[in-house]
Amino acid sequence: MTTAQPSLLVIRHEECSSLGLLKTAVKDRSIPIRYLDTPKGEVLSEAIANYSHIVVLGGVISAYEDETYPFLQYEFELLESAIAQKIPILGICLGSQILAKVLGAKVYRGESGREAGWCEIQLLETAKTDPLFKDFPPQFRVFQSHQDTFDIPPNCDRLAQSSKYPNQAFRYQDHVWAIQFHLEIDENVLSDCSTVIAQELVDSQIQDTTIEQMLREAEQYSPAVKPLADSLMEHFLAI
Repeated sequence: MTTAQPSLLVIRHEECSSLGLLKTAVKDRSIPIRYLDTPKGEVLSEAIANYSHIVVLGGVISAYEDETYPFLQYEFELLESAIAQKIPILGICLGSQILAKVLGAKVYRGESGREAGWCEIQLLETAKTDPLFKDFPPQFRVFQSHQDTFDIPPNCDRLAQSSKYPNQAFRYQDHVWAIQFHLEIDENVLSDCSTVIAQELVDSQIQDTTIEQMLREAEQYSPAVKPLADSLMEHFLAI
């Protein structure tokens, strides 16, 4: 589904978050961006159909904590409506877990601990013909920071895996994508969110990496992520 005038809704859970590397393709198309900060109580006054595309960003909370964070229930209902209306949606990290829950899958704390830092992702055979991932290499390194994971929802195609968590991406029909990893993050976005991520490392008792090491590695790895982010977002906005 596309509106007469393309426009992008970005649901944000942390003030430090942004589209980061994904923004280039949006700017190249001169598509207006609306950030919706649901934790602050922001809701849409207009219909969801006013937006041609939706991106749901990450955050430190869990998709199953909707009783603690009532704004999640609002997001569930909003995304259910968008899915029914065939609006293209991309969920990242927490956003992917929210989509998994909305589509009927279990979201839960993973048993393998926090996946943190610049991690290797392997694409599956299904990704070779996927509209968003078809131009990706079979393996690539990208930033991760999560401990929750999800089952693949019914009627979805699993697209990617890592050595730590097998469910890293899926597609529902031809308009909904969920990715556990962060194609939007480079050293600038990581620096913006460094306080949040550093606290996640402390909370998870991670001792084999630090935010300082992650920032150094970002300068090494993010240049290779940028063309992947550009490719994915260009294909996503073309839907």
